[in-house]
Amino acid sequence: MSAEAKQGYYELVEPRTLFNSIIPVLLGMMYTEYNFQFFRIFPTIEMCIATIVLQVFMNVNDGYWDYKREKAAKTGDHKKNPIGKYHLNPKHVLAFVWVLFIISAVCAILIGFQTNIYIWIVGIICYAIAISYSTGSHTISAGPFGEIAACFAMGFGIFLVMVYINVCSKVSFNWNFIYPIILAAGIPEICNFTLMLGNNLCDHDADIANGRHTLVSYIGIKGGLYLFVFNYLLGFFLTGWAIWIGVLPWSVALILICIPTIYKNMRFLWKIQTKPKSFPKVVQNTQVLFITEAVGFFIGLILNLRIR
Repeated sequence: MSAEAKQGYYELVEPRTLFNSIIPVLLGMMYTEYNFQFFRIFPTIEMCIATIVLQVFMNVNDGYWDYKREKAAKTGDHKKNPIGKYHLNPKHVLAFVWVLFIISAVCAILIGFQTNIYIWIVGIICYAIAISYSTGSHTISAGPFGEIAACFAMGFGIFLVMVYINVCSKVSFNWNFIYPIILAAGIPEICNFTLMLGNNLCDHDADIANGRHTLVSYIGIKGGLYLFVFNYLLGFFLTGWAIWIGVLPWSVALILICIPTIYKNMRFLWKIQTKPKSFPKVVQNTQVLFITEAVGFFIGLILNLRIR
């Protein structure tokens, strides 16, 4: 493979986005250890592989379908896509998409056989979201439910599955098990929601011109900005509630130190909504929150082990 082709595939894979999958997996593992002190090594490894490879599948698949739509539109934009820019063979890219999906799906199926019907149901929903997110002419990402889908699959779904595959033999899959996870996954949930919302805020005019009717096209830029602020407040509230009921260690409150950064970036986004200048601010908020929560959770685990 030529250096040009390697660069093209690198840009299609978008390694920086793997952060959004890895942190919910890590937080789910820490939640399991903190609340149940139980760990199943093989399902956990399979879940890590399935999640990371599925994220790569989504990135490459998104790039592939963007290329097809841009080429069909005959605007010349397909030449800016990594496939066109680096002269990749679309058939080879599609084959790569299929290989990624099969690897992830095989790991997910193995997990299903080691657990029960509930994992099959959640898994099928998450994979359906992953496939329909950017595949075809009518995609989730181009509609008003993209943020909710990202919040459910990437924020809540990954966290929930990582916990349940480890403790399915010890707990019942009911509301008493699920609702603390909804609270504990507050930061991953709102971060994935706001990433999608921030992207759509910055692409609002281009989306309208290309016939993409995202959530922002319905509620407007001002409404999207207010929703942005509300989601961060909701994330802090859910996390505080989880700490209050004892499913997260008090050290997770370390996320409060992120408030000045989030506030500064929100003020910038409120004034300017452009992809090159504004979206990196949204990404920074996500990274700061994810890293700080993970560090806070790890501190809590260490202290909890010393107490035990």
